[in-house]
Amino acid sequence: MFSHWVPRVFPAIFLLLIILSPPVFGQTHLDLTDVGDDFRFATLTGVMQVLLDPERQLDIDSASAATLDSQYQDVSNGGKIGFTDAAVWTRFTLASHLSSAQTFLLELDYPLMDRIELYEPDGQTSFSKRLGGDAFLFSARDVQVRTNVFTIDLVPGEIKTLYMRLTTNGSIQLPVRLWNQIAFAEYVAQSQLWFGLYFGAIVLLVASAIGGLLFLKSPLFFWYALYLTFYGLLNFTLTGLGFQFIWPGSPLWQDMAPSFFVGVVVITAMIFSSKLLDIAQYSRTFYHLFWLTAVLAAIGIFLSLTGYTGFAKRVSSFSGLVLVPIVMLAAVIAYRGGNIAARYFLIAWGVFLIFVFISGLYYWGVLPHNFVTAYALQLGSVFEVTMLGMALAERVASLNREKEQADQQARGYLTLLNEKLESLVKERTSELEASNERLEELATHDSLTLLLNHHAVLRALEGVINASERHGQSFCIAIVDVDNFKQINDQFGHQVGDEVLVAIANTLSSSLRTYDIAGRYGGEEFLLILPQTSTDDASDLIDRLRLSVSDLVLNNTGGERITVSAGMMAYEHGVSMDVEALFRCADDALYLAKDRGKDRIEWGSLKSLDRSLKGFADEKGGHKFHCIKE
Repeated sequence: MFSHWVPRVFPAIFLLLIILSPPVFGQTHLDLTDVGDDFRFATLTGVMQVLLDPERQLDIDSASAATLDSQYQDVSNGGKIGFTDAAVWTRFTLASHLSSAQTFLLELDYPLMDRIELYEPDGQTSFSKRLGGDAFLFSARDVQVRTNVFTIDLVPGEIKTLYMRLTTNGSIQLPVRLWNQIAFAEYVAQSQLWFGLYFGAIVLLVASAIGGLLFLKSPLFFWYALYLTFYGLLNFTLTGLGFQFIWPGSPLWQDMAPSFFVGVVVITAMIFSSKLLDIAQYSRTFYHLFWLTAVLAAIGIFLSLTGYTGFAKRVSSFSGLVLVPIVMLAAVIAYRGGNIAARYFLIAWGVFLIFVFISGLYYWGVLPHNFVTAYALQLGSVFEVTMLGMALAERVASLNREKEQADQQARGYLTLLNEKLESLVKERTSELEASNERLEELATHDSLTLLLNHHAVLRALEGVINASERHGQSFCIAIVDVDNFKQINDQFGHQVGDEVLVAIANTLSSSLRTYDIAGRYGGEEFLLILPQTSTDDASDLIDRLRLSVSDLVLNNTGGERITVSAGMMAYEHGVSMDVEALFRCADDALYLAKDRGKDRIEWGSLKSLDRSLKGFADEKGGHKFHCIKE
């Protein structure tokens, strides 16, 4: 519905304002060459003639010569010549019907003109020359106001043709008007009042944006305030007020300022619009167009600051020209995508374009001079920035609504989470316990054979020793070593060697009792702990295990018979032996089995309990012992 009523309502409203708005300065349409006692104001653009001097070689004598009369052309486009490197000569004729001599004011209402040379007839054949424009100090002006104004003296019955030579590195426009002094004073007073209201509104909007930034902490307010600030400075420059009040002694900056501020305004407008419309969410193409336009504006700023002001003004003007259609189309896309703030954005730029259109018709001479037509750009810009503020407020409100919805959803999720927390904790606790068990399994078991690893089986042996001492029980251990394992690895490869170890480990696990303990001590050695087992029972058990290994048939060993040797040791209650001593005795027995032909079992024993014998000492003062090979 929004897209249907905006194009109809706003043009009707503002065209009605134009029609009903009364003239500000009495006479607005008369024969512009006639100046009588009742004359107040007239636009001269429509009766002017223009001659372009591309080489800038003509002087006043050449330009006023009768031989060039045929080359002068009527101004048919409202005085808009645009960008040109040529010198522009203009001429117009004033016919005095005054009853007495009077001084009038000739105004070129284009503050950005660099150099103006006004030639006024002085007698029959010569001209007096006066200079104006922003290429000179502001204090050198004929009349020190924001626009370029010259005094013109007329006497009764006088008819004279005046010439102006205009040069600039920017655009040339010719909104030329003639005023009597009273009408011009009224015009200046009303202009100052209007500009005070206009720039006051800009300052208030900037202050509001800064307040929003401080209280709401939204970066959108920062970019809005920055855009408004530079937009105000741009208009202060374009209206000539900057040169009049801020930098009257710097014609150089007056030349650089327009393109500089246009570039900064385009950049801040693009950033603000991009964030307000969230255009990256709706169209990556327009998002990139935004940044390309900003880069173009930045180039204009760079050219301006490095002295290439003529080219800078063209680049900056082009970036400003493409700004409006890009943001308008982006706003349409964002609005269709559901961005409510884009509604105000479209209204803001749409109405601004209407005022730009009104201003264009005014400068073309189609519309009369009144408050709305004379200040169309300022009226449009005030409406634009106000509506952009409303768009910003809507965007922030939308973000707050989204935040509130997110908070409500979060509270709902939190309630649901609290309700299920107990069961979830139990579930996670079970998972954690299972994970811990798996981790413990990985930490205590050999990854290849799945038996206890070196450290775990030694800790198990310490535990069995302690339990045996407490309960007065004996037990046996066996160190089982694979015979000729190096030859197996060398002949068949390490993968086959690993298969042999796994097969032997499986045989150990299946041959031992449930309370027996088996672990991989290292390499091809296994440590077996046989609690509450006599030496005879231990011998029988290990011998059966040895035979089971020798019966293994492995496909990858080429029929080679696999055998193991074992060194065994009994732990006797009352003989203080630690893990190292017990293991050393069993290891000595294993070496004895290897020496006696392999594939057999040997037992280690204590040679003597005499303290004078060499051996391993118990730090607690227990018996000393020495392992012997029998």
